[in-house]
Amino acid sequence: MQPTYCEFNFCPYCGAKLEITLIDNKPRKTCPACPFIHWGEYSLGVGGVLLQGERGLLVQRAHNPGKGRWTIPGGYVDQNEKMEKAVVREVLEETGLITEPVSVLAVRDRPEDVPGMKHDIYIVFLLRLLGGELKFDPGEVMQAGFYSLEDCQKLENIAPLSLEMISKALQYTREGNLAPGFIRREGIKVVGALSELYTLP
Repeated sequence: MQPTYCEFNFCPYCGAKLEITLIDNKPRKTCPACPFIHWGEYSLGVGGVLLQGERGLLVQRAHNPGKGRWTIPGGYVDQNEKMEKAVVREVLEETGLITEPVSVLAVRDRPEDVPGMKHDIYIVFLLRLLGGELKFDPGEVMQAGFYSLEDCQKLENIAPLSLEMISKALQYTREGNLAPGFIRREGIKVVGALSELYTLP
């Protein structure tokens, strides 16, 4: 597996060669000439579950990672982008559908397990359809469509997390819970101009 990032060897502030120092009993790359400490590499991704009756939206990836795999649509969050904006953008780019987030269904935490891989956090949103036409981008997606749970289970190479998320979303909506999970809260002050808070309803 190819590394997803280049390791820091020199300080990004002053250019000095980084050294390994034990901090909190963990080896960390630190700068001997300034206070810089490299705490690690992280990425934040989002995915969206969109239901149409008893069917869920899936896309088949056209490129790596996961080329040929069936997943819910999604991608990475930009540095200055809110998670909700990112999932709406990614779904639109991949499928042509305009959506809005309803709630957070799940959080997947994948710490670095092999050298060169980032600590990857993935947030799954339940979405509501606002408009658009299902027309996938062939540069991003090989196929896209709405599939029943039974059809999803029969698809070869479907991501287990995507299958579980569609299954959970269908379960909750059948039970009458139209906004399962965490929802964005308004009116609560949190640090950061772009910050948002998600809590249980």
